[in-house]
Amino acid sequence: MLTVKPTAEMLAEWKRIFEAHHAVMKPNRKTGTEVDQYFRNKYAHQVFNDTAFQEIVALNITENAFSRNKLPKGVLPNIKSYKTGNALVGIDLSTGEFHIESENIEEVMPLHDDLFVYRGLDEEDLKNIFLVAEYVKLTQN
Repeated sequence: MLTVKPTAEMLAEWKRIFEAHHAVMKPNRKTGTEVDQYFRNKYAHQVFNDTAFQEIVALNITENAFSRNKLPKGVLPNIKSYKTGNALVGIDLSTGEFHIESENIEEVMPLHDDLFVYRGLDEEDLKNIFLVAEYVKLTQN
């Protein structure tokens, strides 16, 4: 999860990791239903059927070209939302994209990283220097 403005050093490190790993990586992205089931099975949660929050999660997908391109043609986001601890979690069943909100970002970083690694990367993700570097760093720890 990127929470600061990238520096030249960070970019160089991402590129180094990308160059060392991307050629041997294969797509392993899970479906949205798989991500949702994983979250529900692993984390204590309450269903949070809040239309406003679900709309925010859907807009995060539809207003971001990279995320929007993961939607099958003619399909809209299908958001399931939950509360876990002090966080709100929205998971799109159509794409596997997820959104986490919390007043304490440090508290939810492990949740984000766990869902990110579990979800995996698709062919388009494997072309993204940051996503590949982040995935490699998280899976090698």
